[in-house]
Amino acid sequence: MIVEDRKNRRRFLAAALGAATLATVPSLHAQSGYPDHPIRLLVGAGAGGTTDITARLIGAQLTKVLGQPVIVENKAGAAGTLSMQQTVRAPADGYTLVWVGNSVMAIAPYLYKNPGYDPKTMIPVSLGTTSSFVLVASPNLGFNDLKGMIAYGKAHPGKLSFGSNGVNGSLHLLGELLKTEAGFDALHVPFKGGAESANAILSGNISFLFDAPSSNLELIRAGKLKALAVTGPHREPALPDVPTMAELGLPAMTTEIFFGLVAPPGTPDAVVNKLADAMKVALTDPTLRANLMATGNQPQSSTPAEFRERIDKEGARFQALIKAKGIEPE
Repeated sequence: MIVEDRKNRRRFLAAALGAATLATVPSLHAQSGYPDHPIRLLVGAGAGGTTDITARLIGAQLTKVLGQPVIVENKAGAAGTLSMQQTVRAPADGYTLVWVGNSVMAIAPYLYKNPGYDPKTMIPVSLGTTSSFVLVASPNLGFNDLKGMIAYGKAHPGKLSFGSNGVNGSLHLLGELLKTEAGFDALHVPFKGGAESANAILSGNISFLFDAPSSNLELIRAGKLKALAVTGPHREPALPDVPTMAELGLPAMTTEIFFGLVAPPGTPDAVVNKLADAMKVALTDPTLRANLMATGNQPQSSTPAEFRERIDKEGARFQALIKAKGIEPE
């Protein structure tokens, strides 16, 4: 009787083990076969802007590398945080990703009491592009360079104004940082978007603004806007004659725009690493690189760890600026 019980126990354990093994096969197969159907790439901005353009260019190349369609979906709203909120709620299987910039991952979380996501739980996959912010001014104000604008601002308090795409956004904060570092005052004038602020500077309603080079290259080349400086560590290839902030004696203004690929919390390492490898391959394509650089964006991939380090460093910097300016989270 005891022998028979032992045999039955062994049969039960063997059957249970077999069932457990079979149960793991589909998930292991799905992970090793990733991706086996289309991928959604959420973009927290409307069509036609820098965020959208870079996402679509890189998404098209990822489609070729991964062998599955990467479908860009614009989810504009709430200063880009809406796309992050939807990504957090998505299954952590690698089939819903988000294309984000530093404003969403490193700035917005410190400006809102409840942004709807925690950037520290999101999974950075890979950096995609970098570029400088460019400081542009109206050519009709009587100064030809940043030194002249600062001198004008000091000599004429309250006469200068600068635009941005919204209160406490990255462009607003850069303007405030410039005022602090250079020691002059200027009135902040917020607008709903980059197009409105560009029209305001062209019409002479504001004096200067920071923006992405891709939004202003044609206006700069046509002489309708004057590029005074770029914020990156190096001069922009698209604007080789424009000095960096560091060259002009304002090293604390050195910062870059970056865009990259981010996955929901809990996404498996194998999926994240496969996506990071795909980004690395995609960004070696000569045509993609040329198309990105034509818009003022420099293609640059990274490991997930390197992307996390960049996000954390930028976040700490702007968190300190927000605190120094006494800006209270909304």
